Order: sequence, then C-alpha cells, then structure tokens
Amino acid sequence: MATFKKIDPVNMAETANLVHVFNISPESTEKKIVDFFQYCGDIIEYEIVEVENGFEALLLFDKASSVDTAVLLNNSRIDDRNIIVKKYDDAVKEAAEAAEAAAADATPAAAPSSGASKLANFIADTMIKAETLSKSVDTKLGVTEKFQLLVEESKKLGKSIDAKYGVSEKTAKATTAINTKIDEFKNNEKVSAARSAGQTRVAAAKTAAQPTIENIKHSTTVKKIQDVYTQVKDKVNEVTQETLKIKKSKTLKLSPEGAAAIAETQAAPEGAAVAAEAKESAAAVPETPAEPATATTTTETTATTAQN
Repeated sequence: MATFKKIDPVNMAETANLVHVFNISPESTEKKIVDFFQYCGDIIEYEIVEVENGFEALLLFDKASSVDTAVLLNNSRIDDRNIIVKKYDDAVKEAAEAAEAAAADATPAAAPSSGASKLANFIADTMIKAETLSKSVDTKLGVTEKFQLLVEESKKLGKSIDAKYGVSEKTAKATTAINTKIDEFKNNEKVSAARSAGQTRVAAAKTAAQPTIENIKHSTTVKKIQDVYTQVKDKVNEVTQETLKIKKSKTLKLSPEGAAAIAETQAAPEGAAVAAEAKESAAAVPETPAEPATATTTTETTATTAQN
C-alpha cells in the first residue's frame, strides 16, 4: 500500500469515512478522479500519490454512507483501467492477511482431508472463476462505463427538474408542515393519556406472559433446537473461514506480486536453515530396538526340546 502524507490515517481517531482507490491509470488526471467520486457524497479531503504502475488515492468523505456508495464503484473503468475501490479499514486488513498467506504458502500445504476443507476448496475455486468471468464480461460489454454514464445523465436531469419546478424547496416546506402536525398530535393531552394507558396495558401483558416465556425458553425441545443450530452455525463458519482463506491464498498465487513474494520467501536463508535443521533432526532419531523374547516363549521352547 502507498504511503500518504497529507492524510495520515494512523493519527486519525476514526477511519470509517476513508476510501482507498487502487490501480489508477497514469493517464488519469486529478480532476477526473475526484469528479468520478464526487456524486457519492461530499469529499472533505483527498490525496493522490504516484506508485510504481500508476496512482493510488485516499478519499475522506463527510459520512460513512458515502463510503458505502463509493465502494459500489469497485471495478469501474477510468481511462484504460478498472479501478479497485475499498474501504480503508478493509484494505489494511486484506494487506495484512495477504502477507500472512504469502508466508504460509511458502511451504507446501497438505491436501484437504476433511469434508469441510474439500467443500471450502471447491467454493473458493468457484468464486475465483466467477470473479474472473465478471471482469471479462464487464470489460467486453462496458457495463460499468454505461452505468456511470446513466448515473451522470440522471443527476443532470434531476437538477434540471428541481431547478424548473422547485421540487427540493416544496419538499422541504411539506416536510416542515408534516413535522409540525406530528408534534401537535404528540403533544395533545388526549393522545398522551391514551398512549400512557396503552403502554401500561402492554407492560402488564408482558409481565403476565413472562413465566410462560421462561418455561418455553428452558424446555428440552428448545434446548435441542438451540444445540442443533449452534452446531450448524459453527460448521458453516468453519467452511466460510476456510473458503476465504483458500480463495485469498489462490488469488495471491495468481497475481505477479504473490508469486514474487512466495519465491522470495522460499529463497530466504532462514527458510533453508529451517529445512536443514528439520532434516538433521529426522536423521538423528534412533531406530526403535526389537522387543526381547518373553519368558513364556523361552519356557515353551525348553519344554519342546526336552520332549524331543
């Protein structure tokens, strides 16, 4: 990940409003990048830094909902590249996990033996194929580009209609009037008395029903259902975590950066030293001596000789 100086996430109390954009073309201008994300929400601050193969950008929005909208633009096309858009926190987490996966993949992994591992491996392969197909279709048909054009045209049309008919102003006035009526209704004495009486009846009904609810919650049938649900949930979580781990591992292997990281780890002197040490330890283990003949066997042999 690139290092940003103008925006320093390390010293920020909250990073939920940050978006990290990767794979930006060297042909893309600062204005084009900022304008592309402007409709997601108000951008308080941004920073664009040059990296080895283009640019990376960090955008600070005014609220988290704008970040959710910006992430939807992932894999969109700007100039000659499909950009990668992630929440800053997710990008940091994935970078750390990718580094761990690279270190783990430096040694040959054992073939999956359990049914859960086999299922996770299959799902991971399917997800990778689906993502590859999706990117291919988007590149071929220009779905993202057409969507962006439609969004921009819709924004222009909305502004034009609003300016012509004053929709925003009329909506604001109507909302104010409705809120005023609601406040008057809430503050009405009869309404307040009815609401208070209703709340009292609801509270009494809850109190009366509480013993029955407790009996049901602690019944044998409910306990069995809870146990089965817990087992199924744990199994699903196990398969899900294994699937994500395998997918990230295989995706990393397919990328040039992942292949380079694995090759570098395998070629490191520490890796060779560990392998040599393991080999020496295996050679130093003494063979288990054969067990001596038992007393019973010796006695039987002596008796047989005496008879002969």
